[in-house]
Amino acid sequence: MQQLYDFYILHQCKYKENSLLVSIFTREFGKISGLIRVNKKTINLYQPLVKLRGQISLAKKSDGLSKIYNVEFVESFYQNTYINLLSLQYMNELLYLLLNYSHEEEFLFEKYAFILKNINEINYKYLLRMFELELLDSLGQGVYVDCDIDGMLIDESLNYSILATGFKKNLSAISNSISGKNLLKINQSVSSWTTEDLKAISKVTRAYIDYALAGKQLKSRKLLIDYLNLGKK
Repeated sequence: MQQLYDFYILHQCKYKENSLLVSIFTREFGKISGLIRVNKKTINLYQPLVKLRGQISLAKKSDGLSKIYNVEFVESFYQNTYINLLSLQYMNELLYLLLNYSHEEEFLFEKYAFILKNINEINYKYLLRMFELELLDSLGQGVYVDCDIDGMLIDESLNYSILATGFKKNLSAISNSISGKNLLKINQSVSSWTTEDLKAISKVTRAYIDYALAGKQLKSRKLLIDYLNLGKK
């Protein structure tokens, strides 16, 4: 019997009359582009934010399409609140746009699955930052806060500017600078982050994610920001 793999759909579109072209996220293979045969009864099953399980026949060529079949439903996460759904869509869009194809992504997959199950209106900002840091690490663009760009240890009493290659020490506090104390919290558990830490770390991950996106726009980010701004009025 062939192995069954857990996966999540990141993106899907119709491909011919009875097939879907999908981008899925798996633990064993990372992101995969493939085809799923569907019928009228099953087509609504293949949506983002739903955990599925099925057999996968990997494409023999790097630019080919894998085949995904014998798919079964495991769990849906659509029961979340609107702010949570926007947050989860944001994660999906990041994975779809940034993650490379066909690389094992065990740690990132487990973080993604954990957030789907545990995100709520209180912790969503913290969990999104945790996910962004893990994704950047998977992309080989991890945020390292041991030293600044000059090779000097990050000092919690100093302020730093965010650069694409790391952090530059400032002689005085300037606009958008971040304290070394907040930076060093990146290496610590999310549960230890204060509100001030979260605000600073959000600036860091935003800068790094924007650099990785290289000008690509995130629709989910705009929806998320618009929704949060609406609540402030």
